[in-house]
Amino acid sequence: MISWLAALAAVALAAATVCASSALGAPRDVRIEVLSVTPSPPQAAQHFELVARVAFAPAPGSIRCSVWTGGKRFRNIRLVWRSPVARCFFRVPASAHGKRLTITLAATLGGSLTRTTLAFRVV
Repeated sequence: MISWLAALAAVALAAATVCASSALGAPRDVRIEVLSVTPSPPQAAQHFELVARVAFAPAPGSIRCSVWTGGKRFRNIRLVWRSPVARCFFRVPASAHGKRLTITLAATLGGSLTRTTLAFRVV
């Protein structure tokens, strides 16, 4: 009976050690570098594109792009990610002329979040 309990305790201890060591693994790193914004400044009723380099370490994570114009969320956007380049593009609404356009590109990996926000006045 004692040997059975000792074996069970040894297995539980080994499993706890493996779980702890994998949780302490490589640090998670997410970096965003904006490569281009075209056109700058954005023009009403024209296409707009944000291109950024997104680097994940050690593995790919998730990317999100959100756009706000005049205090309202704009949902008709497209995000394409071909590692390591992310492209967020959309047509600026014609009603956005003279309003503030805010674009946020966020990247997450595990619990690590990095985001960059750009704001423009639409001409």
